[in-house]
Amino acid sequence: MKLIRRIPILFLTCLLIVMSFSTPSSYAQGDTGLLQDIVILPQGNYDKLEADKMMNHLALIPAPLLQALKDKQINIKLVTGKITDEPEFSQYKGVTPRGWENTGLTWDDVPGVSSNIVIARIGYSDKGKGHNGQNLELHETLHAIDRLVLGNISSSSKFTDIWKKEADIDYKGDGYVSAYATEYFAETATLYLYSEQTQARLKQDMPLTYQFMKDLFSKYQ
Repeated sequence: MKLIRRIPILFLTCLLIVMSFSTPSSYAQGDTGLLQDIVILPQGNYDKLEADKMMNHLALIPAPLLQALKDKQINIKLVTGKITDEPEFSQYKGVTPRGWENTGLTWDDVPGVSSNIVIARIGYSDKGKGHNGQNLELHETLHAIDRLVLGNISSSSKFTDIWKKEADIDYKGDGYVSAYATEYFAETATLYLYSEQTQARLKQDMPLTYQFMKDLFSKYQ
């Protein structure tokens, strides 16, 4: 009789263990509704696994900053095709973006953009997939946060002084992150948020930038 009672308990325990490993991570870390309010997903077929990974990355941004984007009606649009196929950015077909001169590439080749809406192409999150940043969706969303929530903090004298001192450490001659303080902000903020490893890299290579990001994001935790 005791054995019979133990079997259901053992089964339930095993089931809970399996569920703990098989249940997908909650991409909004308790703020699922907030991200769902901000992010626009494609209609029809798309890579849901990749889109979910992108949502997980976006959930690394402190909730108060995401809330500020929502309050300002700024959306993050995940798309399957070229960003210039989207009506919000179709006027840039064939136009060469800043920092891409002499590459032969245009906005049609760029997988993400941040203007009055953030657009990021699904499946292009990682470095080397049409960009050299650590993470596409974080980088572009942090541009929007810089510009629309933080009042262009990347243009502040404090940050530009740090940019001038440290941008060449990891980005010398890239003609992009080292050339524009706004790009340096978006990329180093991405490094700070993305993982413990990238944050450690930022701290080791660019300590002034690391401290700036630590002071900034600690206000919104």
